[in-house]
This record gives sequence, C-alpha cells and structure tokens, in this order.
Amino acid sequence: MASVAKKAGGSSPSPSPHTSTSTKTKTKTKTTKTKTAKTAKTAKTSKKSSKKAKAKHTTGVHRADNMPANWVWPPSRPMIAAGAQCLAKLDELGVEYERAEAQDKIVTPIVVPGMKLGGLELDSLWRKGPFVMDCELALALETYGPQLAEAGVRKLIFSRIWGNTLVRVGGVTKPYLSRHALGLAIDVYAFVDEAGNKSVVETAYPQGDPFLVSIEDTVNASGGFRLCLTPKNDPISHHDHFHLEAAVVYPTPPTPRVSQRDDTPKHASRH
Repeated sequence: MASVAKKAGGSSPSPSPHTSTSTKTKTKTKTTKTKTAKTAKTAKTSKKSSKKAKAKHTTGVHRADNMPANWVWPPSRPMIAAGAQCLAKLDELGVEYERAEAQDKIVTPIVVPGMKLGGLELDSLWRKGPFVMDCELALALETYGPQLAEAGVRKLIFSRIWGNTLVRVGGVTKPYLSRHALGLAIDVYAFVDEAGNKSVVETAYPQGDPFLVSIEDTVNASGGFRLCLTPKNDPISHHDHFHLEAAVVYPTPPTPRVSQRDDTPKHASRH
C-alpha cells in the first residue's frame, strides 16, 4: 500500500470530503444493519417466548399439561357449576350415586355403590370399593355404555379409576398428571360378553380378538371419550389394558374486570 507523503510544513494532508462522506455512510449503514439484526433477534426471541407461554398457559383443547380445556385448580366457579349440571344429568338418568369426599384434583367426586353404568357392570381386578370418580366419567359411561352393550359387552374388569399418577405413553413417563388423577379415566383389563366369555386385553388383543377390536371401534366412534389408548396405538405402555378418558371441556372462565383508575386530583372538585 502506498503511504501518504507529508508536505514541507510537516502537516498531514486534509482528508478528502468524498472520503469523509464515504466513511460516514459506511458507519451509518453498519449501525443500521446492527440495529436491524438486533431487532430481528429480539422479535424472534419474543415470538419463541410467546409460543412457550401459550403452550404453558393455554386453556384450549390441546393443552401442554394434559388438563381438560379451561381446567384450573382450585376449580373455578364455572367448573363447579359444570359439576352441578353433571350431577343433575345423572339424576335425570336415574343413576344412583353418592357424593364423595374431596380426592386429589377431582372436581366433582362421587361413588356409584352399585358399580353399574349404562348397562355395564364395573368389576375391579385388584381392589374393593368404593371407587371414587368424577361425575363426568360416570356420565360418559352411563351415556355411551349402551353402545358397548349393543356390541355385546356386559362387564368391564378394570384395574384403576382414580390414582395419583403421571402420564405414561410409549414407555415414557411425562412430567404432568394423568386423567386418572382427575378421576376422569378408567383402565380396563378385560371385557366380558353376554355369554360370559372374558377377553383379556393382554393375551386376546395380539391375537386379533374381534370382540376387542369391535369395542375399540365403538369407543372411538362414540365421541364420548377423549382418548382410547390400546395395544394398537401404544403397544408399550398400554399392552395389557384399554385406557378410556371421558371427554370434558369446562366452561371458559369469566374475564376479570379491570377497574378504571381515577386520575382526578384529590384537591379537584368532582361534578
């Protein structure tokens, strides 16, 4: 590179006005690019944070925490009201039930002494009753049980209704409560038909038992159950039972009122 020679007086030559303008333009362009990059990065981070917050706090049907739509704890007034409506429906359908003590996070805990719903007998594989469940599960079985009865089902031999458990699917335990903790799910180990024949899920389903296949199809087509996990869609964690969850969507909670701030000075008169 050629160096700039000094004049006889020892002073350096004055910079060209074009050079000064060019330098300023480059500096300005660089600064603008830097600001643009920072703005884009901030917007991207903000978008990511917004998505995470939405996934965490959403009240929609597909919640990140596996809870029903609009579910909160302690239960909101709309949730309690929905529970009262559920009990009224059971009364209309002639279901004999008893209110139960609060159990974990069950919104409307009840027991059904006769353990018969929708024409189906519920028989426990391991334990003795009473078995606490949410009213919504009882209502789902009472409402859609007749469809299973038409498919020939007479008895559900279950291993669990309520249980303070986490979601486990595909052999992986997830960090959030299962619907069993809400009393909204039942795990069925075997089904008994009208002739008294028992189809055990663990052994009969892998053999293509048509009775179990028809039950699975009936449950999925009914619309009354949010989820039906079986050896078909989860061969690892549900290889030995059908996991049925009542479909529940709680009412949207009312939007809290925001009080308007009074900015009128204290010394000012109000008319």
